[in-house]
Amino acid sequence: LNTAFANLEFLSAKAVIRENSYASLDELAALLVKKAEWKLKLEGHTDNVGTEKDNLILSKRRAEAVQKYLSDKGVEKSRIKVEFYGETQPIESNDTAEGRQKNRRVEM
Repeated sequence: LNTAFANLEFLSAKAVIRENSYASLDELAALLVKKAEWKLKLEGHTDNVGTEKDNLILSKRRAEAVQKYLSDKGVEKSRIKVEFYGETQPIESNDTAEGRQKNRRVEM
């Protein structure tokens, strides 16, 4: 779970998971398939580029993209809860490209 979270990245202004995140998500999906009693909560977040409204929608779409990825790998969609927060909970400064990249995330 920590590995999948640490390696999960999105393209700027998109709900597109970066390819370098696939391997970790595949491992997480395999674990969730094996542990059928486990549930997962996904929380979508964005950087502060764009409007608050657009970022709220984008954070939802990002969390849903991870949900879809995992369900496409065999995890029942009903076991994955999606929440979204837009730009309201940054973990890094939005003043740098690196900080904005870290804020474009889905927490698990």
